[in-house]
Amino acid sequence: MNKVQLHGFCGKDPEVKTLESGKKVAKFTFATSESYKDSAGVKQTHTEWHSIVVWDKLSDLCEKYVKKGSEFILEGKISYRDYTDKDGVKKYFTEIICNGIEFCGKKESENKPDDKQGEYQKSGKVEVKSMSNPDDLPGANIAPENDELSNLPF
Repeated sequence: MNKVQLHGFCGKDPEVKTLESGKKVAKFTFATSESYKDSAGVKQTHTEWHSIVVWDKLSDLCEKYVKKGSEFILEGKISYRDYTDKDGVKKYFTEIICNGIEFCGKKESENKPDDKQGEYQKSGKVEVKSMSNPDDLPGANIAPENDELSNLPF
């Protein structure tokens, strides 16, 4: 089973593109941190950065609601890909292909109370997609074809 669940913060606003096939893709960085005390008893924090790729309907939600600094839990799978650049150098990438997001944390001040994000304002948390049932969000589990992954425009 290839399954990842991360809790952290968005590192930059999502970059959203529409491919020639009509599929929409969003990409952004995501930071997760863990704290511990070292042998001297001093608190240390280690941050890992992850590249996140989101497809179709879920990319629409990311474009609308995910901003730099947004706190959320995401679920997806690890993907490894490579390509050879124009100079003949092979490049390798490790990404998380996201298929679910659950927002948490503080509300955004510009949210409208009549939309789904409005629920987020009222309750402090909105589940955009059930983390236990990935089929709840239409289009969230449409797997990109391999040739689309290798030709991402960013």
